[in-house]
Amino acid sequence: MSIALRVRQALPPAPLYAATALLAALTACGGGGMGMAPASTTTDVMGSGSMGSASVNMSCMGMSMDMSMSCPAPTIAVVAPPGTVNRTVMLHAQVTMMQGDGMARVDFMVDGTRVGTTSGETFGVSWDSTTVNDGAHTLTATVSDSLGQTASASPVTIEVDNHPVFTVALSPAQIVPAPVSAGSGTARLSVDLGTGAVSGSVMLSGATATAVTLNAAFAGDSGLSLMSFSPGAGGNAWQVPAGAQLTAEQLTALLQGGLYLTASTAAHPGGELRGQITPTDVMVNFSVMSGAQEVPAVAISAAGVVATTVDTVANTLTVHVHATGVDDASAAGIDDGSAGSTGPQLAALAKDDSDPGHWSTQLAAVSSADIAAFKDGNWYVNVMTPADPQGAIRGQIELTGQ
Repeated sequence: MSIALRVRQALPPAPLYAATALLAALTACGGGGMGMAPASTTTDVMGSGSMGSASVNMSCMGMSMDMSMSCPAPTIAVVAPPGTVNRTVMLHAQVTMMQGDGMARVDFMVDGTRVGTTSGETFGVSWDSTTVNDGAHTLTATVSDSLGQTASASPVTIEVDNHPVFTVALSPAQIVPAPVSAGSGTARLSVDLGTGAVSGSVMLSGATATAVTLNAAFAGDSGLSLMSFSPGAGGNAWQVPAGAQLTAEQLTALLQGGLYLTASTAAHPGGELRGQITPTDVMVNFSVMSGAQEVPAVAISAAGVVATTVDTVANTLTVHVHATGVDDASAAGIDDGSAGSTGPQLAALAKDDSDPGHWSTQLAAVSSADIAAFKDGNWYVNVMTPADPQGAIRGQIELTGQ
């Protein structure tokens, strides 16, 4: 006489998992004693973020006597953070287990030392990377399920840098509009991302500065001074003041490419030389705009300058446009297309309320494919007017020579 035992249970609403925290629970655990058929799972999906009742046939569920069933151990893989990491880092894992099995915990290890544990369903922990030295470190993780089974992830390497050193070139070309100047400068700054401490100096040539400051703004924009440097002998050497520190917010701006140095002179009190501070993963580009670049070309005396900042790891885009002769512009945007062609818009630009020639967007999200197009020179900025609704002036963003 055969015995058919069917357990029906109501499942709680299914949680929404992050992309890097996936729980594969769609395969039932089969097998069993006494010649029983493989287990099966039936799930009725009721909508986003919810799940209906499910019928579970002996899926990874214990039975008494010799009708017991086993479930395969879970598997786990750690997800290496992109690029070089610093300060607080989110560590993630991908866990797979069978329907009916339950997770007890996930432990994350850096160089063999446990740095975080989670028993939730996001499979991620926050880690303070300032607790280790700069350089390469080994990340792995283990998972244990409700049946006492464990599994370990293959190790991956992460690069830590909490003490970056920035070399910055200062020139008049980064100021909009660019002043007439033969001056130049070079800065070397060291930053402790854990404490915010800053040290370093600026050396100028061909320009006698009245002030050198550290300011907050992306390329093509201007912002408030955060720090004044101390002058050295001869007026060409300037030092970061002793005990200088950046706040957590200012450190974030620094790593996004949102801080710059400026050297002011008597002839140009608003700034004669400027240098944007660019971390390893941030690229800054300046491009000119004209009607001749439009497709088809537009005969117009208007012109403009485009300052583009791209974070190639965070996949963000910042653009500041300064145009003249198109104060009546109705729209502007950054588009995907090579020189001589047109393409779809990546991001719209907003018009400055106080400056009709200034259009911008900051930290707009783009895709990895978009970043590849940027590196290939296939982005351009387009400014439209009522007279030229398809585009009055255009600036191709090309990285040649950078």
